[in-house]
Amino acid sequence: MTQNTTKTQDSFNIKICRSLTIFIFFGYCITIAFAAPERDLNLAIAGIAGEIIEKLPKDSGETGIALIPLNTTEPDLKTVSRVLTSLLASQLTEAIGEAFISSERLDWRQYPTDGSLLTPEQVKQYGKSLGSRWLITGRLSKLDLVVNLNLFLWDVKTGYLRYVANRQLSPVAALVGLYATTPTVHLQPYFLKWQSLPEADYFALAIEVSDPDGDGFNEVLVADEKYVKVLKWSRVDLWEHPDLSDAQYGTDETPVLARSRRVMLAADRNGDDRDEIYIGIPPNLTQRVEWGEDREITTFAEDSVLLAQGEERLIFGETDANQLTYRGQSTNCWVWRMGKIHLKHPCPLPVNYHSIATHVVAIDRSTSEVAVVDLEGHLQIYHIDNNTTQLSWQTPPIFGEGIAVGDLNANGTPEIVGTVKNLPSTLEFSDQFIILEQKGGLYVEAWRSPLLDGQITDMKIADADNDNLPELIVCLRNQKGSQIQFYTVTK
Repeated sequence: MTQNTTKTQDSFNIKICRSLTIFIFFGYCITIAFAAPERDLNLAIAGIAGEIIEKLPKDSGETGIALIPLNTTEPDLKTVSRVLTSLLASQLTEAIGEAFISSERLDWRQYPTDGSLLTPEQVKQYGKSLGSRWLITGRLSKLDLVVNLNLFLWDVKTGYLRYVANRQLSPVAALVGLYATTPTVHLQPYFLKWQSLPEADYFALAIEVSDPDGDGFNEVLVADEKYVKVLKWSRVDLWEHPDLSDAQYGTDETPVLARSRRVMLAADRNGDDRDEIYIGIPPNLTQRVEWGEDREITTFAEDSVLLAQGEERLIFGETDANQLTYRGQSTNCWVWRMGKIHLKHPCPLPVNYHSIATHVVAIDRSTSEVAVVDLEGHLQIYHIDNNTTQLSWQTPPIFGEGIAVGDLNANGTPEIVGTVKNLPSTLEFSDQFIILEQKGGLYVEAWRSPLLDGQITDMKIADADNDNLPELIVCLRNQKGSQIQFYTVTK
């Protein structure tokens, strides 16, 4: 009799907890209509963080709290949600210090995107993954003329909702929080979508976006002089990959002058659904890094540097005597088919160059175009097939050393991005890039970035944050360290 009574009482308690969860949630959803919208994001987030912390039990020793990135189904609020998540994480770190748990261990792709209310099983699962006692989720939505923010505090031990906090934000205040530099961002064809904090102890020389673990989602890889680091996107930030450790590559014999130059490319050439990483190391070495069951580093080419790749074409080069630029006459091509080298042939260029990029321009797989920046700053486009190399177009000498080619605005034609040369000497630690778009068979300037706080070491065009839209990924190096930025087209 006692046992049956206990089970009945436990069942009654569970029903009460679920009822309270629903009551708390809908109670706050009703009362938010009477709140005045906040115009200062920092004050709003500081207030809501303090409100959440007040609801934690005092002196329990169970204050480990983890934050899941704020959720929204509104496309034009996604950047706002990233900004608010970062602000909230900063406020929690400042308020509770080590009790705020880094969320890099949680696989965000398993987090439901249709809302922020979780089942008790989900709460316990995420809490266990993060080693946290408490969990915070949140949701942004539009409510008439304001942006509505709800935060939910979950008890990991029971799996139930403990508290709901709410703020209404003025759309003007929300827009001010964007990482873009001006409120008129949507008047520009491209804008800054996201940027990392500078990493003081890591100076990246090359960057790539690929899927080295074969899970179907892209990671961002950065390389310094000796190591490749894999970074995982968590919907708001890049974290070191929990399963793929840093790979040490290269040799101690790399000449001093060449140590500041690296080229990093990725492709699945062995057909195992994992991208291999190819590191070009001047003056004449290319190594391959693979993360399979065991990390493996092998030599891919021992007499040249892999500089660019198209669908099947790989372009190799050798550095000049100064070991900072490449000899045009030493440029070679490999055609890779069916997991092996199908053909090798020279594709000499009439100019020496800083950098090179390529893309396929015809159905014929042996035909492609390459874009190079020569030593005078001309951006030149060459048409290459198996036997000939022909100049088809060039710009005035306005470009610097970096170049990237890809369909950045997703219109089916490639854009060319190049760094700007000859900035004033007072801007020694600044850089800038230009995006060229195709118009009527010609490339014209579509957008010029603001001056950047640092020098561009590498650029790639790819889907870095797994939202099915391409980004321009820019790797900067400044006096504070390395920084990564994502730029995208304004829709």
